[in-house]
Amino acid sequence: MKQCLTTLALLALSIVPMTALADDDHMMSQLTPAQRQAVQQTFQRFMSQEEQLHQQMRMQILQSLTPVHRRAIAATIGDLAVSPNPDPVTAARRIDAMLSPGERQRILSAHNSFRSQSMQLHDQMRNELRSEVPADMQSHFAQHDNDMKEKQEAMSRMESDAGIVLLHVLSAHHMMDEHGGMMGHPPR
Repeated sequence: MKQCLTTLALLALSIVPMTALADDDHMMSQLTPAQRQAVQQTFQRFMSQEEQLHQQMRMQILQSLTPVHRRAIAATIGDLAVSPNPDPVTAARRIDAMLSPGERQRILSAHNSFRSQSMQLHDQMRNELRSEVPADMQSHFAQHDNDMKEKQEAMSRMESDAGIVLLHVLSAHHMMDEHGGMMGHPPR
């Protein structure tokens, strides 16, 4: 169970766009307005690309499910959403148990492809951001690079479970932004 919770947490970290550097107020305050704008534009462009990758994975996953399984998974996720004591570990196990071996394989394949493309995208973004900030600020990237490498190594060591992937990818909270609004729409 502890392994499953750790997997859920790491999965969430692997899909979240890399915004920690853009939110570093100290670093951003040391940049010129033109540099700040370049960093912001770079983040927006890469976040948009990451969102496209995520939507592509989501569609591949949905297409890999039979209509019956899609409805059963939706019901399980809906039950979890309205439960007074939600248990995502049990829900993920229940989802995984209803899948056929072929569905599991296609889901994990789509997820692994997304994860690989996402890591490449993050590497590209870090390299581009390095070119947009002064050399004396490169130390801000070193700790973030170490954190990302640790997360990537932990993700590659973990054996993903299709139920966990489905629960994470199809849950409604991934459609909300940090302000509680729908992705792509201003908060109310």
